[in-house]
Parts: sequence; structure tokens; C-alpha cells
Amino acid sequence: MEQLIIGTAGHVDHGKTVLISALTGVDTDRLQEEKKRGISIDLGFAPFRLPSGRVAGVVDVPGHERFIHNMLAGAAGMDLVMLVVDASEGVMPQTREHLDILQLLGISNGIVVVTKIDLADEEWRELIIDEIKEELKGTFLESAPIHSVSALKGQGIEELKELIDKLTLNLKARSSSGPLRLPVDRSFVIAGFGTVVTGTLIQGSVRVGDTVSVVPPGLEARVRNIQVHDHDVAEAKAGSRVALNLSGVDKSKVIRGSVISSPGYYRQTALVDASVELLPRAPRPLKNMDPVHFFLGTVRTVARLLLLDRDQIKPGESAIVQCRLERPMVAERGDSFVIRSYSPMTTIGGGTILDPYPSRHRRFREPVIARLEELKQAPDEGGNAAFVRRKLDELIIADSTRLIRETRLDQGEVDSILDDFFTKNMVQELDNSYILSSNLEGFENKLLSELKNYHHQYPLSPGISRARLRGFLPPAFGQREYDALLDSLQKQEKVMVQSDLVSLNQFKPEPTEKEKKQLKSLSDLYRSGWFKPPAVKEALEQAEADPGRRDELFNYLVNSGILVKISEDLYFHIEAYREAIEQLRGYFAANKTLTLAQFRDLAGTSRKYAQVLLEHFDQRKLTKRVEDHRVALKLDQT
Repeated sequence: MEQLIIGTAGHVDHGKTVLISALTGVDTDRLQEEKKRGISIDLGFAPFRLPSGRVAGVVDVPGHERFIHNMLAGAAGMDLVMLVVDASEGVMPQTREHLDILQLLGISNGIVVVTKIDLADEEWRELIIDEIKEELKGTFLESAPIHSVSALKGQGIEELKELIDKLTLNLKARSSSGPLRLPVDRSFVIAGFGTVVTGTLIQGSVRVGDTVSVVPPGLEARVRNIQVHDHDVAEAKAGSRVALNLSGVDKSKVIRGSVISSPGYYRQTALVDASVELLPRAPRPLKNMDPVHFFLGTVRTVARLLLLDRDQIKPGESAIVQCRLERPMVAERGDSFVIRSYSPMTTIGGGTILDPYPSRHRRFREPVIARLEELKQAPDEGGNAAFVRRKLDELIIADSTRLIRETRLDQGEVDSILDDFFTKNMVQELDNSYILSSNLEGFENKLLSELKNYHHQYPLSPGISRARLRGFLPPAFGQREYDALLDSLQKQEKVMVQSDLVSLNQFKPEPTEKEKKQLKSLSDLYRSGWFKPPAVKEALEQAEADPGRRDELFNYLVNSGILVKISEDLYFHIEAYREAIEQLRGYFAANKTLTLAQFRDLAGTSRKYAQVLLEHFDQRKLTKRVEDHRVALKLDQT
């Protein structure tokens, strides 16, 4: 089974379906209405065994302009196209429109097949071929082989098979290493099996038993069975026509335009940044916020195009735009799309997705335009590097797994881009996560500035808590990255980290003369209070200190080792606190248990203070409460 899709294109009734039947032996018109009307309405599919023995998939598209949306759904996954032209009619309107669409979708390999040669004499056929060559000038088919056949009589069919075989031998295979992506073009139910979806697997691979996402609606399902060309397979890879039997999702939830994908990689978007090109044959300029019909993969919607650097796009021009979609869809950087005029519907242009998940833009913003122009570059010319840099800027900080998930680039390419960024000092690493150097510098300066402000506001405090300082950083900083940032700042000797507190390097609290008097007064009050210390409010009043600076003053005394904090409103002088512990040691040297009343009498204090002290000692595991008494635990270790 080759990972190869061959498609048709061309005007209605030029013989595409009959040609496919002659090549494959399969009639791809499956609908009753198609057989009744004698034209293709929806996509048709067939396996195609090439002379070399390889088996490719063939997609037959309708040629009638009323069903151009179906043609677009089938054209997106083609590796090689056969542009079909009737020898008796020559180039027709849908020939030109299909050619425009193929060009806009970036399809680069093809053959021109002149059909029904039995209905035209040689001289007429030569005129038609000259007309075709003239029409193909400047397109990807300009140098393509032109082959003539009569499908009904079999004339030229075997030679066409050989030509296709030869042209497809060296086509570049699609990547099977990235996340799964399968745009759905059909969904139906098979009795006894359940929901089945079909499509061209454009990226990644899928195996029986895999859990996949269905977006929309955003559900997960399990792959029960896989078929490629009506054969059961254990695995399908990018480039194959695939049918998946899914369990866990109802057929009504899966529609044309849904995407089967690896869980967690793709989500819908209603905004995309893009480069748009208007065809030279477009009937009129495209103005800012004009509505258009927007086709991407197997999905279509209406979009309004915000022109970011001009008021209109003239035929033949290209521009940077933001597409605002009426129906959210799954999009990927590098996807090609087609736009058709709102009314009457004709193909007027197309473009390439630059960023599938942008922020909402305003017009004529030079930084935005410059970034998008950078994203327009080809991947090997810096476009993907610019995309990674932009995503890293948006994410703020991310590990390589997150970057791969957000960009959908291969791990090797992401690693290579990051290595180049490191060489140019554009990124820094914080505990296996990456951040732009310019952003890191900004966040470092932010923390240093906040520390400076804190020291100015609370000159007696030895530092700000780690948790409070982290609040000045974006939520994107996890605990590991934040710890690594503090460690980096400490190594640079810009900050000091002591236990739970952070301060500027070499900062030391320095009380003013007035504060020294207040602090001494507070210290004396608690020393004299001993085991009956004053309430905080009372102590502040006696020390003539500002109640608004309560925390700052008391924290200074605690951090200086003068007071011990028991609760929010209760402190003991360090000397009294140590005396209490010594009393406990002496008591338990001669006794095994201690009651609250005994400790009250031992300390010469009230029941209230004795109880809070014992509860505090329990928390420190110096003592342990057993029913109505205490026993010693770790008194000898203090």
C-alpha cells in the first residue's frame, strides 16, 4: 500500500469518472443521483494498482461549479493531479477554476490528460493541445506531460498508467512522525460496527487501539479498525486514504470538516493570521472586512478578512490579513486555503496560514505586520524559527514538549531551532524550560524592582516571602521555573534567598533612631511580662508605635531572635520562652506526665497562657498530648 494520493480535476462532463474507471476498474459515482444525472456530485474514491505493483489511492472530484465545495474537499490531499480536458471542447470555465484552485493549494505535481480523443480529428486535437499549453503558462503544470486517451476505447490508458507510475516514483512522502491529522470527508454507520470516518491522512500515523480526538466536537474515541483500500491494516501512515471504525463517538457528532487527531494537539480556532493572494482574474478588489467563502481542507465557512496593512487588495496582489471565521475550524501553520467571493460564488484567491492561534489584531500596527512578514518566510529561510520564537513569546516559558505541541513541528526541528537560539543568546533555560532572553531580563528586572519597592515600604522586614514575590510573575511560571529563576538571580548575586524570604543582595534591615526606641520598648515590655505577656495592641500603645506597622515591627523582633511568635496576637520574649522549655526539661527529668494545671503552676502564669504554650510545644513535637496530660517527645533536641 503506497502512501500516495492521485486526484482528478477539470470541467464537468470532461470524462474524469470514466477515466478513473478505465484506470482502476472502479466506478466512483456511488450516489443514485449521480447515476441518474450522469455527473459526479460528491467525492469518489478508488484503489489504483500501478504497473510496478504499488497501490495508490485515487480521488475523483466533481466538475460542476455547483459542487466546487466538494472538489475543494478532495483536492487538499492530492500528491499528483490529473487535469482532465475534453478533446472536443478544450479549456472551459471549470478547467480554469480548478487549475486556479490547484495552484492556490500548493499542489506541484501533475499530468494533463486529454480525453475523448475518439470524438475529435487530429487537427482539432492539435489546436486543443496548443490552447491547453497557452492556458498552463506560468502555472505548476506548464512543463507537465500532456497525454491523450480514449477511456471508452482504452486508447492510451496503459501508457498513462506507465507515465503515472514513473512520475510518482520519487514523490516526497508525507511526514508520519508528527501528530495524527486526518480531515474527515465522509462519516457513516455500518451495522454491527458503528461509526466509520474516511479521509486522507495528511500527517502522522494511526494504529488499531489508539485513542484519538475528534475535533469538533472535541470528544475522544478509540480506533477499533483501520482500512486502506478496503483492506484491514494494523497501522496507516500519512499519505494514505483511510477508513477508521471509531468507538465512543456517535456518527452525528462527526461531520465533514471534523479532524481526527492525536489527543491534546489540535483545537478549534475562529481567528487565523494568513498571507492572502488575489487571483489576477478576480473580478474586483477585495476590501477590508469583505465577507468571503473560506475553504480549508474538508471544511468551509464564511470569513471576514481584516486587512492589516492596506484598505483593499487588488487582483494579482498579496497581503497580510487576519481571517475572522464564522465557524471555528482546525487549522495549522502552512495550511493552504481557498477563498471564493461571497456572491456570486467564484474562486478569487487563496493563501497560507501563518499562525492558527493568534491574538486579535488591530490594523496598521507595525510590530504586528513585521512579525507576520517574518512568518511568511519559507521554513528553511527562517519562517519556522520565527514561528517558534513567536510561540515562545506568547507562552512566556515552555519546555520542548509544550513547544512541539503548540507548533506541531518535529522534535528534531524544534531542538535545532532552540540550539540556534542558544548560540545567538536569544533564549535561556530554566529547569528544562525555555524563555526568550529579552523576556527573562524583563522578568528579572520586575522582581528586582518589586524587591526594591518592598524594602522601601517595609525597611525593617528582612525580605518578602517567596510566594508573594512569585505573584508578580505571570501564571506561566511554574514552581520549578520560579525556583530556577531565584537560583539564577542568587548566583548572579542580585538577591539573597534565606528560607522562605527573598531580599536584594546584601540588604539588611536598618531601624531609624525612632524605630530603635520603639523596638527596645516592645522588647522590654515582653521581657517584663515574662509568662504573662501583653496583648499586641496594648504593647504598641505603650511603645507609642503606629498600629499600621504592627507586622513590620513584630516580624523584625521575631527575625532578630528577640520575640517568639505563638499566634497572631501572642508573642513571648525569647528568654521567657527558653525558660519555659528548661522548666519542662527539669520537670520531665523526674516525671513522666504533665497536666495543664501543673504547667500553669510550674510557670507561675495563668491557665490561658499555659494552654497556648503547651499547644505550641505540641505543634513543635516537643510534647505530646495524651488524653488530659502531656508526655515529653523531643525536648532533648532543642
